Formats: sequence, C-alpha cells, structure tokens
Amino acid sequence: MKDFILYLQPKGRVANAIKGKYSLDELKKTPGTSYISELEVVQEGELRRKEILGDHEVFEFSCAYTARHGASLVTVKRDIELWRSKEGLLVASFGFPRKVAKVATKLLSLTIFGDHTLINSFNITGPDFLKLKKKVLELGGTVTQLEVRGVSWGKGQLRYLHMKGRGLERIPGFDEVLEEAREISSMGFLLPGLGGSTRRISFRVLDWGGGQIYSPSDPLPHEIASLFGFLGGVFFGS
Repeated sequence: MKDFILYLQPKGRVANAIKGKYSLDELKKTPGTSYISELEVVQEGELRRKEILGDHEVFEFSCAYTARHGASLVTVKRDIELWRSKEGLLVASFGFPRKVAKVATKLLSLTIFGDHTLINSFNITGPDFLKLKKKVLELGGTVTQLEVRGVSWGKGQLRYLHMKGRGLERIPGFDEVLEEAREISSMGFLLPGLGGSTRRISFRVLDWGGGQIYSPSDPLPHEIASLFGFLGGVFFGS
C-alpha cells in the first residue's frame, strides 16, 4: 500500500528554473513562515528534483523530524516523495506523517514559485466524488468502498455508513445514498490498467485530500503518473 496526500497549486503561474538542492533553512528564514507550526517538528531537510516523467516533476525531500515513540521523543530520518504536474493543478506527497508532508510542500512551493503559500491542501467535495465515480464506471471500473455521514437508508437515518466490496454501485439505492448524504468521507475504486499498464489499480481518496494506492502494492512510476493524471482530469478537466 502507498499513502498519498493531494494538494493544489496555482494555474498558469510561471515556475522557477530548478537548480541543485534546496535547504529547509531557506524556508525557515523566509518572512511570514512563523505561523507554520509544523516547522517546529522538522529539524532539517533538503529538497531536490529527482526526475521528470512526462507531465510530472518528481522531487525528494530528505528530512529529520521529531516523533513520539511511546513515552519518548525520537529523531526520525525519512525521504518524502513529491509529484507535481507541470501543466495541471495537482501536487501529491508520498510519505507521512502529515505534518512533515506539509513542510515539504511549503518548501516545494517556495522552490517552484518563490512563494511558500501557493501549494495548499485540497478538500474533495461531494460533487468531486460523484464525478470520480462516473468516470471510473465509464472506464469499466467499479466502486469498492464508501464512507458517508448523515444519510437515509431504508426507513432509518444513519449518522455513519461504511460499505466495502467490489461492485457497490450495483446495490439498489446506492446513487441516492451518495446524492443525499450530508458528507462523503471517502470512496474507493478499482480501475482497469491506466496509461497502457496491464495491471489494475485499486485506490481510495478521502475528503481531506489523503488517500491510498492499495494495488499494485509496488506501483511503477508510469502507473503513478497515470493515476494522478486521471484524477487531475476528473477534478479539473485537465
């Protein structure tokens, strides 16, 4: 399984030329970053561009941060991978914790645009989930997971409903649940191979922008690029 978080970057903003490596100290010294409380967690970090894959730039953020282990605080060293669409709006981070990923995207924003405030969290709304479901089904895929809050089911009113299983879209009343739910928390899908891949891809997205790629458990770079190109096309028509 591969965890990810989706973010948004501005459309049409001219990107800076990328050169060498970028230290976290550059972000910490930037005026207006004192409000980023997550900077207290990350002790050091360095960002570099690894490669360009079609429409995507792939970066690596090597960092050390403080984490709690039982009753103690320990220093953890980890690499976080960041994918950025050069033409679209999506940015994705691979690697947790969430606070460290936020710091990584702030440094990426400063590196790319000269402004740390331009890459931010992406909240997925009910209409976004409906568009995603529609496109998945058009491509011959299926719904495998659903979490909603505040929904009618039969004659009852449920505060929370969680469903798992391939082919959920075929359950009578499923569309009505989606359309009438007060909140869609997450949805999971299974798609035929994207971008020429023969391997099916199983993934989930959550309303706050997080998600997981369940299978393949070892997605190849072109499979990751295809998935995020697909999501960008669904959400933004690009």
